[in-house]
Amino acid sequence: MRKKPSLLGMAGVAFALLASPAFAQQPASRAPAADSESDALTDKARQLFEEGVKAANASRWSDAHASFLAAWRLKEHYQIASNLGVAELKLGKYREAAEHLTWYLREAPETKVEQRRRAETWLKEALPKVASVTVQVEPAGAEVTVDGALVGKAPLTLPVFLDPGQHEIRARLEGHVPEKRAVTARAGQAETVSLRLVARTAAAGGPGNGVAIGPGTPAMPRETGGPSKPVLYTGMAMAGVAAGVGAVFGIMSLSKDGDADDIYSRLKERDGAYFCAGELGVMNAADCKTLRSNREDAWLYTKAAWGGFGGAAVLGAATLVYYWTALPGAESKAHVQMFPNLAAGGGGIVVSGAW
Repeated sequence: MRKKPSLLGMAGVAFALLASPAFAQQPASRAPAADSESDALTDKARQLFEEGVKAANASRWSDAHASFLAAWRLKEHYQIASNLGVAELKLGKYREAAEHLTWYLREAPETKVEQRRRAETWLKEALPKVASVTVQVEPAGAEVTVDGALVGKAPLTLPVFLDPGQHEIRARLEGHVPEKRAVTARAGQAETVSLRLVARTAAAGGPGNGVAIGPGTPAMPRETGGPSKPVLYTGMAMAGVAAGVGAVFGIMSLSKDGDADDIYSRLKERDGAYFCAGELGVMNAADCKTLRSNREDAWLYTKAAWGGFGGAAVLGAATLVYYWTALPGAESKAHVQMFPNLAAGGGGIVVSGAW
């Protein structure tokens, strides 16, 4: 039986980071039908890879890239990733080159010392042309997209590389409120973007006397002798505390926003609109970092303020509804269900029941 040609034997060109064709070998325990399908897929990937090597040896980088990319889509293997990354580097596709060379360095065996050294050299050539963004998303399992394209699910094990310019990073997970973040990517810079998804509040409640406020919240008992003053006072006090918390965070948000505006105005007046880009970005690195931090803190405090005000509204409404349902003469089967209705752009309170 004729032995299949080794990928290593096709790698006469100096750029290739070739290893043994491990991706051509399949586990012997698979069923014959699965083996046949896998072998066909691997044979096609090998053929495309060999075509890419031949094109690269002839300096036909567009053809080499097309062949390597087609092979990669059939079989993600570190050997293909390295050659695909080099072809992309030759064509000026720096973002794609950084992605595939980084993938190679993660997957290639540590024993490939010389090949890994070459990959690191080529990666250093690509990185100054792109931005490197570490995306941290909670909870795990959330889908992460960049400019609408899926890049993976949290946690992402590799950084996301972006071409210079404006981009939007989004995260979404069923049962949670989606989050997004606008990013200004600058060549050669690295930054971290953190997104934390908040679970949607599910409405829950059942028949019976009292007021139900969301899941797990005990219903307020209806007293036939009139509303209980301790319950009323407690409800009003808690609503007041929540409103106070919202006010404090609102003031903190305004303070951070004001500090950010002061830094922005000062730098723009001195250095122009692009004071955080290029050489100006290096010179103003500390101020730019403080500016971004203040903006992020202001947004965080704003959300916390709305949370406090929303909690105050829920507690105040619950107390008021309890007062109505506990008045003497109310029907014995009167009951109310109430729950917050939260969304990314705001929210409100839904009250239903019978008096």
